[in-house]
Amino acid sequence: MESSKLSRKFSDGIEVENMDGGLLVRQGDEAYVARKWQLSLATEELIETAIGSGLGCMIRDDHPRLNSRWPNPRGVVYLAFSTTSSNQWSLAIDTFNPARRDYSAAVFNGKYQTQFVGAGIPFEFESRNKGAGHLVVARQNVIKTLQALSEFDHSVLALNRTTHDGVGFTTEYVLQRQILSNWKQTPWGDRYDVVQDEFPVDGGLTSRRIDILARDRATGDWLIIELKRAEANITAVHQVSEYLLALGKRDDFSHGRLDGVLVAERISPAVRGIAANEGVSAYEASWPFKFVQVA
Repeated sequence: MESSKLSRKFSDGIEVENMDGGLLVRQGDEAYVARKWQLSLATEELIETAIGSGLGCMIRDDHPRLNSRWPNPRGVVYLAFSTTSSNQWSLAIDTFNPARRDYSAAVFNGKYQTQFVGAGIPFEFESRNKGAGHLVVARQNVIKTLQALSEFDHSVLALNRTTHDGVGFTTEYVLQRQILSNWKQTPWGDRYDVVQDEFPVDGGLTSRRIDILARDRATGDWLIIELKRAEANITAVHQVSEYLLALGKRDDFSHGRLDGVLVAERISPAVRGIAANEGVSAYEASWPFKFVQVA
């Protein structure tokens, strides 16, 4: 896995350079250090294959965090790839071994689960973060998996997948897209940042999924938002409460309080009362973008 090169330019404006402590990754005007990583034949093949499969973004809008970017030498431990700077990450690897100049297993975004199963790609669920449902692929299968991703639908990683040209919340998906694409204008946008949509509660192919998971940018508090088109029933309130209970048992949600929100076009007085009793906030949504808190 040796490489005599100290630096290398790839397509999509990506440049990498060996330096003390890691690999300097540069794309456009941004850069960061991937600690312990080195330019090697394995690293070059990884980057080339990822770019060739449409994952030509190694620096996203929010990752690495600004305080981890160059010239801060602290950097991060991973190399990560995505389709665009605004999409969620597609692939991340933090297992580089400097002695072997090669990496180990790779972690693919859990939103690819259905496509992985359909393509017959072998994987295991990430053990250290089971609830997220991310997919671990063994080293010997990483390149083949990346090549298979060239045929995947990467829109599953987008917060803004489809523009709705009609009128009204015809589906829950439309309601979700309206909220995500106009997040700063929502009742929660001045306090919370979106962590993920369709966040898996349990892990696995049949995991329950939270419509929108957000986190307070100042305090670290969590917000669960459950969406219902048309009228929400009592079950919807219980669903939010169950999500809050499930996340409350997880170590990765031990910091910060957990709050729940139910959003629907219509919420009856009976459902409002139950929501208030269970500590769940309730909002009625009207097209195209209006929210009124009712509980």
